[in-house]
Amino acid sequence: MIVPQPRDDLSASSDEEIVAFLRRFLPDFYFVNAPLSRMRRHRDILRALPLAQSSVVIEFHCAPGASFSELVLCARDLSRPGLLAGIAAALAAADVSVHTAWIHSLDDPRGNGDRLALDTFILSESAWNRSRALGAKTQKNLTQLLTRVLSGEQSADELLLNANRTRQKAARAPLQVSDASATRVEGFSLLKLRAFDSNGVFYRITRSLARQGVHIEHAQINTFEREADDVFFVLDAHGAPFGEEDAARILSDELSRSE
Repeated sequence: MIVPQPRDDLSASSDEEIVAFLRRFLPDFYFVNAPLSRMRRHRDILRALPLAQSSVVIEFHCAPGASFSELVLCARDLSRPGLLAGIAAALAAADVSVHTAWIHSLDDPRGNGDRLALDTFILSESAWNRSRALGAKTQKNLTQLLTRVLSGEQSADELLLNANRTRQKAARAPLQVSDASATRVEGFSLLKLRAFDSNGVFYRITRSLARQGVHIEHAQINTFEREADDVFFVLDAHGAPFGEEDAARILSDELSRSE
């Protein structure tokens, strides 16, 4: 759902105040590459969620003449893995391309014990064999799909059942993984995965991780020259990093399986 953003004192906040606010909830590596413009949007949308009529706030941004759109999303996280897979299913069903994404799970700033998803996606759609920013119709369709899956009205599988057969088939094809590794860093298991990029690859990866009980706390998704190069900071069901053998199993046993 797209809602008006509260602007009271936010626009007047200094850069230092915005950074200080976000440092309470996000890890140090968030601040390495995030520009202040994105930080300001993230703070604004975190403040907007309590005012929303649904459990998700969605914003689209596009600079004049840009060939891509920026989607910023904030939603109440689920107590089980699968929220990111649901988002990925909506993106696949809308037939949009994911070029880059920054994924974060954090404590609700209101201190109520809830968890929130705070995600930013760089997206495009194809028109006349050319890549372009998302049109108004695509934005509306994607907003409806995201709202349905994040509110629990539909599951990821149900969304894809309503997609055309080409998208359904792409979302269920086996992955073509070229490289994978697992290490431990800053209290997380760090999974790195490189795979051939194709329609629905983001969904197939996140669906597989969710099915194995993997909680994705942070991630960066990159697509370049038909290759997906993704990094996931993950935890197990108890909030702890996976053991070395378990992390290796996650990468080797499941990611190349088909539906």
